[in-house]
Amino acid sequence: MATIITPNRKRAIHWLATAAILLTLAALALWAAALAREGNVEGIFPWQLPKLRGLLAISGAWLALAGIGLLAGYFLGYRLSNTGSQPSPRKRYPALILLALLILAHVAAYGWLAIQRHERFNSTGFDLAIKEQVVWNTLHGRFFASSPEVENAFADHFQPVMLALIPLYVLFPSPKLLLWVQVVGLAAGAIPLYRLAQRRLNSPWPALAVAAAYLLYPAIGFTERFDFHPEALAIPAFIAAFEALDSDDLEIASLWLLVPLLSKENLGFSVAAFGLYTALRERTPRRVRFGLVWAGVGLIVSSATMFWLIPSLRQGPSDTLERYGWLGESPGQMAWTLISQPGAVCRTLAEPNRALYLLQLLLPVGFLALLGLPELLLAAPGLAINILAQHHCQAEIYCQYTVPIIPFVFIAAVLGLHRLKEWLGQRWLSHAIGLAVIPLAVLALAIDNPFTEGQELPPPLAELPNAEAVHRALATVPPDASVVTTNAYAPHLARREGLYIIGIPAQREPPPDPDVVFINLYDQRFMICEQYREYFSQLDIDRYGVVFRDWGLVVVQRDGGSNEAFRDFVLNWTDCAG
Repeated sequence: MATIITPNRKRAIHWLATAAILLTLAALALWAAALAREGNVEGIFPWQLPKLRGLLAISGAWLALAGIGLLAGYFLGYRLSNTGSQPSPRKRYPALILLALLILAHVAAYGWLAIQRHERFNSTGFDLAIKEQVVWNTLHGRFFASSPEVENAFADHFQPVMLALIPLYVLFPSPKLLLWVQVVGLAAGAIPLYRLAQRRLNSPWPALAVAAAYLLYPAIGFTERFDFHPEALAIPAFIAAFEALDSDDLEIASLWLLVPLLSKENLGFSVAAFGLYTALRERTPRRVRFGLVWAGVGLIVSSATMFWLIPSLRQGPSDTLERYGWLGESPGQMAWTLISQPGAVCRTLAEPNRALYLLQLLLPVGFLALLGLPELLLAAPGLAINILAQHHCQAEIYCQYTVPIIPFVFIAAVLGLHRLKEWLGQRWLSHAIGLAVIPLAVLALAIDNPFTEGQELPPPLAELPNAEAVHRALATVPPDASVVTTNAYAPHLARREGLYIIGIPAQREPPPDPDVVFINLYDQRFMICEQYREYFSQLDIDRYGVVFRDWGLVVVQRDGGSNEAFRDFVLNWTDCAG
């Protein structure tokens, strides 16, 4: 006779199976943490090893705690209230007030960090100066004109969303405006995330916990810290689009999807994934049409901009493709390598630095995003683009490349919590797990802290010993002069037609006779002393003159300043630190 599994027995199987899986994964994570000792892990930088060990240990402890909690709840017979009534609006007020305070605190903290980083000359030309120059040029009638790397910014990235910044830039023409827009825009993503979680979890407190984890998320902080990238605004836009989709407001969802579509050329693939998800998951004709339209639009826009517009304007392939050169010389060859050599691809993806990357993305939400796997798959295009790239910053959380991943990690975490409640049949348990993401987010922030971490870029709050001289030297540069400078000073000289950056490999070489050369000899973060000497030596010694020289700052101008001082400077070169 066939065994009949009652609902209670089925629920018990769910509890025990989930606990067993969690405890097994906890043991594996703790074992991996013990193995990740310095000196016996290849494929990872030494400074990343402590992070890997710490995140593995926290992962193991969290998974073990969750598994033991499930077993305890089952064997001790806890059956707390499982009512699903909608909380009254008055009961939501404390959570909403706390959410507002958290958003304000986030904006204040990260706004201060971004501005201080810029004012201390730790922001960079790639990309703050590049983006501001594009906005400034467009405002002055030169549509998306650029000079550091390409003649027109569309030859580098497809980002027409920057046109929306021009009205604000008219009122506040400063790179600080771009930094504040980025911080405020990203912080605002907590609002639709809270709305989505409140609707799905039917309680304000786990919804607030998810929103708090978003505001504490290290990858969000690093994105806000690292200059300005318009694609960062796609993070709140994707969350808002999904929240609108969840509430069946397809028109509003469409408006939000325009933001990522116009933010960067590769984000059309994420928009296409969003549309495909909607078409496959929702069976109503209206939603299927919505999904298919956006899947098609996303594919067309990304394909047209990446494989036609950008190469046509550059008169050659995008330099981004060089990051995938290990797969082949052309997109076709790269695709064939992925298909024909899965072993080699998997060996690359199995490197420890990729594992660290995944832990940094998933641990701050307690791996709940894995329970929302259909929604997490929306991050697949962005994740594939990142982990397949051979670029020092792309498969890491310290730059802007996590943009197409972050929104779907949090959307999937919310849906994962919702499914966990259905799976275990206990609303209180899913809420307790949801609240636990706050300490996990805090621990992740302690390991990867945007206020202190300085491995990939200059430390954000480092002070230059000659900062006062830098400010005085900047005042000597004419506003309409073309300037050659290094990466750290370009953001302070971006409002001009001709800005060129040396010390960083770029497709476009600076002109041999710029109007002004602005160099801080004491600053050797991007160029060393011998490289400075070589650059000054190739300038026309009869035409340039020194207009400022003090505390390592050297400003020379073509047909201006003291030619005698310039000759003495070049012909009697001394150590840069002297």
